[in-house]
Amino acid sequence: MDIIKTEGLEYAYPDGTQALKGISIAIEKGSKVALVGNNGAGKSTLFLHFNGTLRPTRGMVIIEGKPIKYDSKSLINLRTKVGMVFQDPDDQIFAPTVKQDVAFGPLNLDLPRDEVDRRVKYALKSVGMEAYADKPPHFLSGGQKKRVAIAGVLAMEPEIIVMDEPTSALDPQGSLDIIEILDELNADGKTIIFSTHDIDLAAMWANSICVLNEGKIIKHGTPDQIFADHTMISETGLRLPTFVQTFRELKVRGISGGDSPLTMLNFVESVSKPFDVLKARCTIAGADVCAGENVGLIMKNGTLCTIRVDADLNAKTTAFGRVMHNAKAGEDIVVSEITGTITPKTGEINIVPIPRIIEGGSRAVDLETIRAVIAEHSPHKIGAMGTSAKVVVRKAGIQCDFEVDVIQSSILAALRGLNVMVFATGGMIERVIQKIESNNKHSGQEIKFSSLAIQASL
Repeated sequence: MDIIKTEGLEYAYPDGTQALKGISIAIEKGSKVALVGNNGAGKSTLFLHFNGTLRPTRGMVIIEGKPIKYDSKSLINLRTKVGMVFQDPDDQIFAPTVKQDVAFGPLNLDLPRDEVDRRVKYALKSVGMEAYADKPPHFLSGGQKKRVAIAGVLAMEPEIIVMDEPTSALDPQGSLDIIEILDELNADGKTIIFSTHDIDLAAMWANSICVLNEGKIIKHGTPDQIFADHTMISETGLRLPTFVQTFRELKVRGISGGDSPLTMLNFVESVSKPFDVLKARCTIAGADVCAGENVGLIMKNGTLCTIRVDADLNAKTTAFGRVMHNAKAGEDIVVSEITGTITPKTGEINIVPIPRIIEGGSRAVDLETIRAVIAEHSPHKIGAMGTSAKVVVRKAGIQCDFEVDVIQSSILAALRGLNVMVFATGGMIERVIQKIESNNKHSGQEIKFSSLAIQASL
């Protein structure tokens, strides 16, 4: 179902600049759509049409099957459905305190005070800013201001969130935090539309990408479709994602094959198969070793390691090699003259559901139960997806290995033979399962997974 459509959308600014030239686009409900293009391509102008800030010179914008009307009452109703987060949060935040700023929109809907308070509390918790409710916004960092701007939009309870350059001017951690918030909102059913100059972000995160150039849509499709069109990328002045560039270099050397990858997991899968782990000469010394020494080779916690050649060796491994240089235990070493075989073993992924904020969040989880689940399964790696899941892990004093790209990091770890536990909030649980099932189907390597129910404390 299309939640937003435009038909022949044109717009000219008062000075005569033609910003949009016949834009026709359809965006599916619940999708993640990236708009990419150089400065002046028309991205921001198009966004301002989605919530009625600008009125088209020609054409129309259709929301949920109905053309936008531009009378005051209709626009107020529209902005409860389409929330806009500007590139610079200082253009959006103006109230004396964070709480007052987030409350501004709901108050203008003439909602009861208790409903306004509920929405503000929920919105601030959703972006992890409840502790800053009474702070003046000008004391906040850029990333924190961006969160407050998102909270202000969430308090209106929109179905569509439009963001202009969501990660601009943020440090790497701040960018990851914002994407994590948007990912969680999308998992709960909200449609996310964003513009970006970060091609890698668009390639890895969006369901579909729309390329704008000089006010026109040049191409709209999946990331695979967009970045397979190298001629279009060159003509519009964009660049290929890093993974695609690296893949192309490896492909001409006969190392990789298949279609261009857009994620680390896809990139690993592109390596020519069958991939023999024994062709990888770099291993970990299981004990102090000397140059010329004969050693056995085993897979230990997903890593190729040496063991001493002794009477029990044949019972431990069927692979052998010769050490090329002296090394201490735990150091990377080079092993030559490798013979024999090692059968790779995949690990298991256990998924632990954590209630969403609206369902009680971390307060609804018994931390001792969480610790007991971890002790019982003894995972090699732990990941957390979603605000509530991350809070639970931190409250329990658990070291989290994956907080970014959790799904593909977990799958890659499992393919190395490691057992992984993923704490996931809300709709993210289904995403983990879908990704694992998809990997199993396409790779032919069976990663076992299960969902572990935990007892709520409320």
